[in-house]
Amino acid sequence: MQQPLVTIICISFNHSPYIEDALNSIRNLEYPHLQLIIADDASTDDSQKVIERLATGLECELVLNSKNIGHCKTFNKALRLAKGEYVIDLSADDMLLPQSIETAVERFTKSDDGYGVFFADSTLINSVGEEVGNHLTKSFFKSGVVPEGDVYKIILGKYFISPPTMVYRKTLLDRLNGYNEDLAYEDFDFLVRSSRTTNYCYSSEITVKKRILSSSVSSNQYVKNSKMLHSTFAICKTAFGLNRDKAEDGALLKRIAYEGKMSLKSGNYSIGLQLFILGIKVFFKIRL
Repeated sequence: MQQPLVTIICISFNHSPYIEDALNSIRNLEYPHLQLIIADDASTDDSQKVIERLATGLECELVLNSKNIGHCKTFNKALRLAKGEYVIDLSADDMLLPQSIETAVERFTKSDDGYGVFFADSTLINSVGEEVGNHLTKSFFKSGVVPEGDVYKIILGKYFISPPTMVYRKTLLDRLNGYNEDLAYEDFDFLVRSSRTTNYCYSSEITVKKRILSSSVSSNQYVKNSKMLHSTFAICKTAFGLNRDKAEDGALLKRIAYEGKMSLKSGNYSIGLQLFILGIKVFFKIRL
């Protein structure tokens, strides 16, 4: 029986120093049945030249934007070329470990079609590749037990998934029309929308090396005039429309309170006020 095809969408934006590490990690994968799409979102460094050089002799497809359109649109653009049963969104500054895809595919194989997302643990590295810690998912839960299946309410209330470890069923991505292109970042929105419609499965294996950089999108979430917080507010509104019961509203209120506090601390007072008003609507179940 042939192994299912897995599509890796490797996206770069000013990741010139790290692209070779990312591509080498793909070359070292133990899983053979792959489609590689390398996309660059109009980097202002020499990323596109590096990609073209490293892609020589490598079986892959290139998406090289001439204009910066953001991660969500770039991913969706590459997704239209994807042929795999499963899809990975790999930032070009991160690295896959050799057994990562094999681990995910095996876990999916043991689950039914109702499971559309896989996640695992990750090692954190700095700009020069030195290990600085681990994202161990069990550490986010007092019980030490990582939830699987319907994780929608838990995702609303707290952060616990390392996004680079996620592997998606292509059918799920198609059903959700990929990432929301109106947003400044993708992961929280996709976690919310996907977990409402599919189950999640998990492995305690470390499958990815995630690079922590001061220039990364997540590092700029709680800064003055943050575009990300506008997206976070929009995602919380989306979640309110998706909620089905009081417990889910309670989890969303927990998230809104945290994001509102961080908005005020970072000087984003307008978004903080909007989050406060949304919190009142959630509390009283006012759906306008």
